[in-house]
Amino acid sequence: MVKKRQRRHDGWVRRHVYSIACITLAVLLVLGSVSWYAVTTNDAITAQEASIAQNKVASVKLAQQAKEKREKLAAEAKAKQEAAAKDAAEQAKTGTTANADSKACNAASTHNNPASIDVVVNKKHCMQPLGYVPPDLTTSNGATLGAKAIAAYNQMFAAAAAAGQPFYVTSSYRSYNTQVSTYNHWVATSGQAGADTYSARPGYSEHQTGFAFDVAANGCTLDCFGSTSQYQWFQQNAANYGFIQRYYAGYESITGYKAEEWHYRYVGIETAKDMQSKGIKTLEQYWNISGGDY
Repeated sequence: MVKKRQRRHDGWVRRHVYSIACITLAVLLVLGSVSWYAVTTNDAITAQEASIAQNKVASVKLAQQAKEKREKLAAEAKAKQEAAAKDAAEQAKTGTTANADSKACNAASTHNNPASIDVVVNKKHCMQPLGYVPPDLTTSNGATLGAKAIAAYNQMFAAAAAAGQPFYVTSSYRSYNTQVSTYNHWVATSGQAGADTYSARPGYSEHQTGFAFDVAANGCTLDCFGSTSQYQWFQQNAANYGFIQRYYAGYESITGYKAEEWHYRYVGIETAKDMQSKGIKTLEQYWNISGGDY
């Protein structure tokens, strides 16, 4: 019986020996493939890590080179600006603008009294005299203005705060000498042609009258002020206190300057409200005074 079972087993083995061999070979191939894949994947990962490390080193090097280049360009730009500022300062000392006879640089026969709230100061009409200083300057709530404007300013300041629209002043009265420094700074930044589009030359600035100030709110100065709720409040209420926005977009050929949402000028309640009701945006148009470029 045992021998019979053994013969059957041997016969089964002989009949399936080929299949067993194939299965064994297949298993060995699979194991070999898995091993090869593992080795290959590990090599690929190692290579990738090495590449990342190399790229990181290269990136750090490039970043350092870029930083050095920026610093070099910044140093060169600063040197150029300082040189331009020095040149502009020398020009201001010796040029015709700084030393001009105020009658020669003012084409107006009316609205030319710097002590009057109806004075027009623009690129065609300089201060008379050029070094004029208001005799009644007063500082209050962050602004230095002439006596005719300061009371109205204080009222507007309080009203804006009560309405939840507080603002602060970044610049108000500027003397002739201060305007020399201010103008020279912008010349050094943008060149004279560029500076003339937004900065007045000494003797041609409304700030020297003591009737103008620049306003800001919530950290928004200059152009940014136009995006604030305070700007909307000014547009609706400034005229009630005698103030107007002096420079609007679209009127550059008349005023001589780009829009300045932050620059306000005291002209008195009657004039301010009349301009508002008539939709007149510039003093040049309202009083029929020439304007434009120098």
